[in-house]
Amino acid sequence: MQFQDIESMLDDLRNSDKIVRAKATDRLIKTGTRAVPYLLPLLDDEDWVIRYRSLEALSGIRDTGTIDAIIKKTDDPKDHVRYMAAKALCAMNDERVINILAKMLSDDHSYTRKIAAGGIAVSGDSSSETLLQNALVRETEPDVRACLEDALCRMKK
Repeated sequence: MQFQDIESMLDDLRNSDKIVRAKATDRLIKTGTRAVPYLLPLLDDEDWVIRYRSLEALSGIRDTGTIDAIIKKTDDPKDHVRYMAAKALCAMNDERVINILAKMLSDDHSYTRKIAAGGIAVSGDSSSETLLQNALVRETEPDVRACLEDALCRMKK
């Protein structure tokens, strides 16, 4: 794959057509780790859609070398970016992300909390059961509570 091909995909991330952006993200994922150096600077783009799509691509690439950069996006002002950061961290399946996902169980966006709970459950880290139980006690959203209960059940299996 040529540099121009990656640049073309990155340009497509800025397209006004959501389908074009989604296809560009899929192509970047298929490009694999060669796309990572081009995606990382986009995590700081002023446009939240670019940050979101970059995280989505990094989630699909699953390069654990990007974890620190992804962690920085868990505090993004845009909720969509935060939940995609959570999703990307979950995809890494790396013990370093558990504490970050635990923090995200308190995010103000319910979907972010659901993703974080699922990621903690998938980690298989039995010591995280307490994190999920504490989050369940605090949680008021029925959908998130159901996700937390499901995560706890999966951890007990």
